[in-house]
Amino acid sequence: MSNTQYILIGADQSMFTQKVRAYLRNNAIPFQDIASDVKIFKTVVLPNAPYPLIPNLMVVSQDTKKFQVIQDSKVIMDYIQKMHGLPESVGAKRQFADTLFEMVLDDFFFLHILNWRWGRPSQQKYLEYTFGDSSQPFEVACNTGARVLNLVGGRTSTLGLTEKTMPVFNEQLSVFLDMLTQHLETYQFLLGNELTRADYSLYGHLAAGLLRDPAPYEWLTSTYPVVHAYVQRVAGLSVQWGSKDVVQVEIKGDTLVSCNTTMGINRGGADVEKTDTVPEGSTKLTALVMRDYITVLGPSVQATIEFLKRQEGKGEVVVPRGLKPEFTFEFTLHGKDGKAVKEMRAVTTHCVYMLQRLLDTTYRPQVRAEVDRWMGEVGCLKEWKDVVATWEGSGWRMDLTRQGTVATKKVDSSRL
Repeated sequence: MSNTQYILIGADQSMFTQKVRAYLRNNAIPFQDIASDVKIFKTVVLPNAPYPLIPNLMVVSQDTKKFQVIQDSKVIMDYIQKMHGLPESVGAKRQFADTLFEMVLDDFFFLHILNWRWGRPSQQKYLEYTFGDSSQPFEVACNTGARVLNLVGGRTSTLGLTEKTMPVFNEQLSVFLDMLTQHLETYQFLLGNELTRADYSLYGHLAAGLLRDPAPYEWLTSTYPVVHAYVQRVAGLSVQWGSKDVVQVEIKGDTLVSCNTTMGINRGGADVEKTDTVPEGSTKLTALVMRDYITVLGPSVQATIEFLKRQEGKGEVVVPRGLKPEFTFEFTLHGKDGKAVKEMRAVTTHCVYMLQRLLDTTYRPQVRAEVDRWMGEVGCLKEWKDVVATWEGSGWRMDLTRQGTVATKKVDSSRL
């Protein structure tokens, strides 16, 4: 791939841009940054990709200068992994736990982070400038940013982030970070001592949402310094234990005996990477977020199937990322004391594509018995299997294409 140039179109405040950046940096993949703006969207993104979203990876041939645009953080990382032969986790349970955790973080956990971004007057001017065009004079940039904030921030209430749920999201985030702190006393990363997809996803959320905005920065760094060190470790910026650039040296007299990186060194836990074992702390973290996410995923799948049933017998349907208000459903959120709070939210269909991705990769029929044993430990095996059965029984599959998210009717091979 030496004749290929990578250009990442994104923004510092974007969780998914930060996720991809960390993946590229840690795997020593050279790339260049472009700050997204209206001109870039009109001339590069929209003519070559289905959605006005970031990040986007331009893959440019240095020979012909022809390029393609790859959209969605997971698809970008899949492409880089395949093109550069990068390793992946070994073991059915670990691979599934990794992709499931990534799915829940990307589709649900981001609301825990956005809860800190909106409605905090002390950082309003900062956000206006950040979301504006910083190439313009200060007041012009802030005015532009204010309009963007009204557009983007106003949508979060439709996803269930309301005055009713905000305190509960705060409580659950604190519980999550408490559990993560305890887990990091033993392991360097979410699934042990190797970086995985879930780490990049969590890094993107924390780096862009909590450690970049001024209001949550002081709270996170002062209350959860172990988590802060973890974020730096994933970024490759930490001078603490576990950074890629930190080594342990042994000398004898004036001779260097050894010089070994500390990345991946076990800190007292089992060598889980060698035995297809998911650490107990990772299982508990998954259980915490899956308990509520399953109440979002299940109704979203059912609503998407209902939408597809209404498409007058079409075998292929471009599915909107959000369905009309008639498909709104109620989900459940649990606070620190375990008390359940219910709220309404709109249907977003990207989770169905992510579910399909898991079915195609880490939840294939031949590994399900092994994976289900771990899901039983998570505590939502029945609910998970019900969602899978509902989607697989619908006769549809979902793919991300240049047209957008496309559902196609599967062929019944028994009738061929």
